Amino acid sequence: MVKINTKILSYLVVFVMLISVAHATLNLEFSNVDVKVGSKSSKNLNDGNTISQDAEPGDVIQLKIEVRNNYTSAENLEIQDITVEGILEGVDDGDDLDEESSEFDLSPGRDKTITLKFQLPMEIDEDTYTIQITADGDDENGTSHLIQMKLNLDVEKDNHNLMFTKNSIIPDTVSCSRKNVKASVGVLNIGNDDEEDVELHITNSDLGLNIEETIPEIIAEANEPESMFSKTYAFNVPTDVEAGVYPVTFSVLYNNGHKKTEGNVDLTVNDCAVKTAAVSKPATTTTSNNEVEILVPQGSQKATATTADEEETVPSDTTVTQESFARSNTFVISIIAGIAVVVVGIVLLIVFLVRG
Repeated sequence: MVKINTKILSYLVVFVMLISVAHATLNLEFSNVDVKVGSKSSKNLNDGNTISQDAEPGDVIQLKIEVRNNYTSAENLEIQDITVEGILEGVDDGDDLDEESSEFDLSPGRDKTITLKFQLPMEIDEDTYTIQITADGDDENGTSHLIQMKLNLDVEKDNHNLMFTKNSIIPDTVSCSRKNVKASVGVLNIGNDDEEDVELHITNSDLGLNIEETIPEIIAEANEPESMFSKTYAFNVPTDVEAGVYPVTFSVLYNNGHKKTEGNVDLTVNDCAVKTAAVSKPATTTTSNNEVEILVPQGSQKATATTADEEETVPSDTTVTQESFARSNTFVISIIAGIAVVVVGIVLLIVFLVRG
């Protein structure tokens, strides 16, 4: 009678199971993986490879991943609900960048290409980072399929590199109001070395604009407040500046003046259209018969003057207001005449009494 060692038997069972699982996972594979860094590509990469092109801060990393169902047409098993995930580990101030495809199915012998994209942060340490790619799905028998591969990405940085995160003019168009225009600037150190005595200039000779400042230090350590300089300046546009578009130049000099970063922002100046209220006064002319003709501006209420022999006509819908007798010239003259008569009478009476 043959005795079977149960310990050895259990090892064999586990070994067979592992082989079965390994065989099952081979039915889903990465048939091709290409990686594009910036504008350059590394093709047909395998697990553990290092991408040939070094990346720089802000680069876009594009993964083109071809996934294949290795089941034969005779087996006729579709792999369903497949998702492809890419993880760029620890690249964002210690955090991962994660991208995942939507679900899809693959028929036997078919493949599908998935594109995943990452954009590196501007503030990143120079280092080697891992990209982990995973694809998983289940076939029609309920068997799970999982495949993984890892790639290495090297990030390199220039020793001296300052960039503008912001250079703007607010408002970027002026006309009548030309005071208190804002020039905003942000400068970030994305290089490996600290920069000292950085010279900032914001200029346009036609506008008489010449803002200068020396920044004592902008450090190179990523994700630290001291690695960025930010400030807003105010200036006035002279009133005699003609209408036009004026490029305002933002520039920083660093590395002892050996390197320069520059950018332009347009400021549009328009003429000031002053609106004045027009006051129309009737003009008058004198005719040969000493008649006065009133010239009324178009659109105003009409008025006419007539001679004594002419009959005055008034439109039926016009209300005529007559001046009261107490306010007329006739009334004033009558009062003066009455006073004069009384005074004369008093004088005559006094004379008569004296003679008598």
